[in-house]
Amino acid sequence: MKRIAILVIAATNQPVYRHYIASYWTEMIRHVAVNVPHIDVYLLTEHGRTTSSFAHMADAVIEDPDANADQRVAEQYRTTNIPGILSKTIHAFDALSDDYDVFFRTNLSSMVMLSRFDRLVQSNADIGYSGGLVWGDALREAVVRHGYVGPGRSVADMSELDQYPGNSFVSGAGFLLNKAEAKLLVERRDHLRYDLPDDVAIGLMLDQCEVLNGFTQIIAPNTLITEMVERVESTSAAHLRLQHFPVERAMMLWRYVHNKRLWV
Repeated sequence: MKRIAILVIAATNQPVYRHYIASYWTEMIRHVAVNVPHIDVYLLTEHGRTTSSFAHMADAVIEDPDANADQRVAEQYRTTNIPGILSKTIHAFDALSDDYDVFFRTNLSSMVMLSRFDRLVQSNADIGYSGGLVWGDALREAVVRHGYVGPGRSVADMSELDQYPGNSFVSGAGFLLNKAEAKLLVERRDHLRYDLPDDVAIGLMLDQCEVLNGFTQIIAPNTLITEMVERVESTSAAHLRLQHFPVERAMMLWRYVHNKRLWV
């Protein structure tokens, strides 16, 4: 049986993030610890950012030890997420890649439909870099479209990317990697483009990328709560993305999902 690590990019700077940690992810961490011994969940935090929000589940928190992660990127290219998300992701792979066969990197605003997710991973002998939201053979096009290329930009000229084999990437909301791919990223950590979004930087490094049709379902916050619950109950997706939810809507949905144990 494959051992699986679910790695969650964590932050506490917004009320909705604190809600996700205190509700769904706390429940998930407790559940797998007791009932699913081949799956572990870890919250990934930046250096020095561990707070009391994580005190009740310290064993499930991995803090990036790199106090100088920002120095990988020139100041003008740094954002709230660049390079922090990529730095703490690579550190987690470094810390865990000997202990797990498959990694699922996701974020706080996701729900993993646990039994369905586990069946998919266990039944796929060749699971690797994959996910439900994939830009297939369109990475370089996306980098240009989103303004990362040109004088004074992260990528001054597209020829800088010629050394990278990948041209597809999976959304950072939820992507799978196998052990060998995680180890490759760790081994080549100094070649990663920390000045680009983490999912793009990872896609550049890997020449194979698979679309998992139906793996992810996006739920928008303007949907009626009753309709949201119906979608969660009826979906065949293994990964739900709660897209840009305000905390009040996230709390309302969680009450229904929690009471019905829909994610287990």
